[in-house]
Amino acid sequence: MDINIRLGNGQVLRGIIKSPGDKVKAVVILVHGLGDHIQRFSHWVDMFLSEDIGFLGADLPGHGKSEGKRGHIKNYSIISEMLDIMITEYKKTFPEVPVFLYGHSLGGGIVLEYILRKSPGITGAIITSPWLRLSFEPNRIKVILARIMKNLLPSLIQPSGLIVSHMSHDQEVVDRYISDPLGHNKISLSLFYSAVSAADYSLNNIENLKVPLLLMHGSDDLITSPQGSRELASKTKLIELKIWDGGYHELHNEPFKNEVFSYIVKWIDKQI
Repeated sequence: MDINIRLGNGQVLRGIIKSPGDKVKAVVILVHGLGDHIQRFSHWVDMFLSEDIGFLGADLPGHGKSEGKRGHIKNYSIISEMLDIMITEYKKTFPEVPVFLYGHSLGGGIVLEYILRKSPGITGAIITSPWLRLSFEPNRIKVILARIMKNLLPSLIQPSGLIVSHMSHDQEVVDRYISDPLGHNKISLSLFYSAVSAADYSLNNIENLKVPLLLMHGSDDLITSPQGSRELASKTKLIELKIWDGGYHELHNEPFKNEVFSYIVKWIDKQI
């Protein structure tokens, strides 16, 4: 079922909520990555439903079918509000059912910062290929300029620099992404600065983690660095780290995606 999430600023985010029926054993709330949208996870949704796991997800502001300038999010308080609303919606639709936040790439960084700052009432979190360290770290001058300019020109858009061929070893996935009218390669100064700041916060405050976390990364990810995930996992025993040998950025779209999915479901089953 399609849903609309109206934020306090009037902005409308569009997403989906799906239930496997009365046998639902858990719910996943997913936050996608930069330039992405929730519809690209439709195969993942169907697989979760087949395991009696419900699903809730929405396109980020400025992404997919949601309102907003492409690639622009003013600050992460907007995303925090979105997640608050989604968790509340989950509790209405799936009362007493364990909930797991699932973040990928930029969404992984978003979910990490959110759970560390707010300690929401969730059972656990799943993070894949998070933006903690980039495989090619941005120029320090660029970061400093973004910090200065984010208040003057927060919605100034720049190319994200994403190399699409680094997303997956599956060429069909790459080709579909290139032709997808809902995708984009844009990022605003404020979103870039927010993402970098969130990554620093998470790496320096992971001791505030209160719930089990499954952290997965491809060893050959050329977009976000697996070293960031290794660094994070080394700081707390609440994180289970799984590095997929040879994996690129989108583990859910790799040729071995069924193995990745099975690993996630087994981990969820252990938590509930």
